[in-house]
Amino acid sequence: MSQTHANILLVEDEPIVRATTQGVLSAFGHSVTAVADGAEALEAMGAAQPDLILCDVRMPVIDGFQLLQKVRSHSAWNQIPFIIVSAKAESADFRMGMSLGADDYVAKPYQPDDLQKTITMRLERARRVSEAVANQQQFLSRILPYELRTPLTGIIGYADLMLDTAADGRTLPVEELQEYGRMIKQSGASIFRIVKNLMFWARLEMPVDVPSEPQMVQRSRERLNAENLQLWAETAATPFGRQKDIILEYTCPSEAVVEVVTPGLEFIVGHLLENAFKYSLPHTPVRISAGTDASRLLVVISDSGRGMSKEQVANVGMFKQFERQRLEQPGLGMGLMLATTFARKSGGDLELRSGEGAKKGLSVTLSLPLAPASRAPFPPASQG
Repeated sequence: MSQTHANILLVEDEPIVRATTQGVLSAFGHSVTAVADGAEALEAMGAAQPDLILCDVRMPVIDGFQLLQKVRSHSAWNQIPFIIVSAKAESADFRMGMSLGADDYVAKPYQPDDLQKTITMRLERARRVSEAVANQQQFLSRILPYELRTPLTGIIGYADLMLDTAADGRTLPVEELQEYGRMIKQSGASIFRIVKNLMFWARLEMPVDVPSEPQMVQRSRERLNAENLQLWAETAATPFGRQKDIILEYTCPSEAVVEVVTPGLEFIVGHLLENAFKYSLPHTPVRISAGTDASRLLVVISDSGRGMSKEQVANVGMFKQFERQRLEQPGLGMGLMLATTFARKSGGDLELRSGEGAKKGLSVTLSLPLAPASRAPFPPASQG
């Protein structure tokens, strides 16, 4: 391995374990910054400049899951290898950590040689991937926005590693092939999602034949009922293992029919639900309520996650949708902007409220105009 020594940020709240682990890592030649919780880790990131983060899960103030989410959402830190540590009995911690973007895990109590082996492997893989994408990065950074550049560099990087291995007459171990395949598939899925977002945005931006009377504008009609809202919520929750965190309250009539500028109610509500599960911790509720007033459908989605700053909320409301500078702000993807545009062009609105102080979280209210009762009955739902 070319990099035998590394700057490691050790995050462990138990003093004895922290001191012991720091001694073990130092004995292997690593430079170690040891802190007691996630809050101290965030403060130390700048000075420590870690090549790798070794983090316990169960900690006060900011726990390991929350720290992992913050690291992965920060553009300067999101490529740092992150290894989670938990007791052997807490296997659910490992699954959750990996779903949130951890690179590996070790179980307490661990053997020093096993710990060093895991660290060495992750540092080496990070170095190899970094070198593989370096030749592509400069070109891609000039012409593609952040959200598209990231999955493309992943696909190119892992493909280059596989080609280089084959050119040397070697084969990759099965576990590495599985990892490379998984990462390429995830990157491809990210690009496909971006394409779907761009296609939906193009539909929103298509000119509409507007008669002299605004109320005569031709619109699409879509339906919402308790069954499909439950299905959309479960679909969004499943990738995060959050089905049990769903709290659904449906107070509409048996079915609500809305008028929108283009079909896309499921697409937009799905984006909002995914954000709620993505940016809040497991075992915290995601509340979904749907009701109507005299003229509008109101869908409210609330979580207990990190929330948004006032500046971020203000930027989402801007209609300068897909500028490069806008897309390169981590944590502010296309979903909220598409939802805002969809709602306002349909004659409704999207309201964001972020919690303050100790009460974090984000509440999103999507309001859409109900279809006039004088219109012809909505056609039956298609089967399949």
